[in-house]
Amino acid sequence: MTTVHELRQAGAVIWRAAIDLGIGDDDTVSGVAESDHLTEDAARNWVERELPRAEFPDWVARRPHGVAGAFLYGSVTRGYLTADEPEPSWEPDLDTPDWDADLVDGTVRWRQSD
Repeated sequence: MTTVHELRQAGAVIWRAAIDLGIGDDDTVSGVAESDHLTEDAARNWVERELPRAEFPDWVARRPHGVAGAFLYGSVTRGYLTADEPEPSWEPDLDTPDWDADLVDGTVRWRQSD
């Protein structure tokens, strides 16, 4: 079976799954974790496994208001490997909707992002 790490050719479709940190009005402040996958299902499964056990980075608790207003969420984005040298880089597919995941009462809930 081919893995993402073995798939290094330009044009290959890669689904990027991420756990991100937001503070306030849905602003993404930083990435917490990221993983690349060959299928959308594999990327969603990674988010569903990792989001419930993700933790805030230490610096969030040291903010003047602590973790107030901070939240973690997941995302899945389809993209392509480009032919950049020395290794291909990942670029998002702007024609495909992204998916965001929120943790609600211990359950991951998916929605298309804006």
